[in-house]
Amino acid sequence: MYWIDRVEWSKLLNMSTRTIDRYIRNWKIRSKKVWKKIFLHNDDVEILKNWWIQQEYEIINSKEIESNFVRTSVWANYKDLYDDSKKIIEKKDEIIKDLSYRLWNVESELKNSIPLIEYKKATFLLESSTTKIEDEKKELNQNIDDLSKKISSEKKLNIFLLMMLLILITFTFIIWFKTI
Repeated sequence: MYWIDRVEWSKLLNMSTRTIDRYIRNWKIRSKKVWKKIFLHNDDVEILKNWWIQQEYEIINSKEIESNFVRTSVWANYKDLYDDSKKIIEKKDEIIKDLSYRLWNVESELKNSIPLIEYKKATFLLESSTTKIEDEKKELNQNIDDLSKKISSEKKLNIFLLMMLLILITFTFIIWFKTI
């Protein structure tokens, strides 16, 4: 549990806060920061407080244990561990081979593909050219309409002028014949 902050623990342990900070940085004491205070784990501090007290150890007599049993069981455990780890490594190797093959396929597809920026540029240019062509087409159609109206009006004017010329010629002949 985290009940007491590091300043109070430093007073109880008769240590500086910098020493406690060093223990925290070296992962010798678990800590928890709440707002601006750092609280220490009680069990870790108790261990640190009693670090000089020697623990009681039970010494096992080697004659009581059969050495062959220990050796075979240890070797059997190591052999099982080795076999298990070898199987795991083989599975991971297969996964790595599969992933590297997939990565190679993706890289080859990317080499043959067009970058997204260039694709967007080409699409934009294509769209802008189609709109430009449509605008030019509308403009040309408008010009054709204007020219056809102009031609029809000029035809009418030419016909009118031709009629006037014919009328003038006929009047001139009539006047000329009357004077003769």
